[in-house]
Amino acid sequence: MQRVKNTRDFLIFKNILKLTSTGAIISIILIGLFAWWFQTSWVYILGYAGISLVALVSLPLLYRLFGYRLQDELNWLKNRELKEHYEMLDRLKAVTSELTKLNNKEGMHQAKVLTDIIEDYHHVVETRFMGNEHGPLSYLSSARTVQLNALQNLTDMVAIDHSISSIMRNKLDEESVITDQIQQRQDKQITLREGQGKRMEELVEENRKLFNALMETAVEVANIPSFSKFERIHTLSRLVSLAEVTKLRK
Repeated sequence: MQRVKNTRDFLIFKNILKLTSTGAIISIILIGLFAWWFQTSWVYILGYAGISLVALVSLPLLYRLFGYRLQDELNWLKNRELKEHYEMLDRLKAVTSELTKLNNKEGMHQAKVLTDIIEDYHHVVETRFMGNEHGPLSYLSSARTVQLNALQNLTDMVAIDHSISSIMRNKLDEESVITDQIQQRQDKQITLREGQGKRMEELVEENRKLFNALMETAVEVANIPSFSKFERIHTLSRLVSLAEVTKLRK
């Protein structure tokens, strides 16, 4: 969250610096033209330069007062949301392809559900939040963290499926001749497979909880009557708590 704010603030700083630098160049040119055109004394030239300096110093304030800062923040938020949106869809597409190859039906179903949630969430942010300065950033960061955790769970399912497939191939290779050593190894592999199966069930169940929370909070946010009430309702706190809990489980 802090890194996100730092990135946004750096962009605003660059825009203010660019605006101030442009204003300084224009002021110097105008002062030179004033001195050349009027051929007046240094007192008047210095007075004009003082007025230009005051105007130059006031540019950052005007940048905020006239809404340019807010507009730049909203553009940054929109571009960031779009970038992360398509990055997540690309990752999810690759994971879905792997789950399909492994014929993991539950994983395929959850990948489809997560895709729909990401698309719906994108439209919620696009239509509900653009125009507000603070609420979108908090909600965007927290909800995106939950979505990424759900995506990571699907990625873990792919890894588990591959490991189970590896265990099964090894078991088939050894079935022709059974010795005590092979039997012990197979018993260990069975234990590993059962552990992987249990982990798979945990991931599936965790994703169901994440999906429910994302869908419910998306509906709640869409129904918020005013942005002034955003921080006072439990929607954001639920997302933040959920994001923290899922991060601690990793």
